[in-house]
Amino acid sequence: MNSDELLGLFAEALELDKSLISMETLIADMPEWTSLVWLSIMSLLDERCGIQLSAREIRSFKTVRDAVECVTAKIGTAT
Repeated sequence: MNSDELLGLFAEALELDKSLISMETLIADMPEWTSLVWLSIMSLLDERCGIQLSAREIRSFKTVRDAVECVTAKIGTAT
């Protein structure tokens, strides 16, 4: 799964158009990005990629780029 596909996955979980988020989007600036959205993202990542994010990792994400880079690294080690 590449960064564009991950942006699509995040947009799906957020129930937003993909054009409304970018790699530079600050997660804290998006009121839609709640703990429930993280649960949805975690479920989608587990289902589609077989990876899991820890609470520590999630708390460290400031931007969408942070999340994408972490997920991309995990996908690389999961294969």
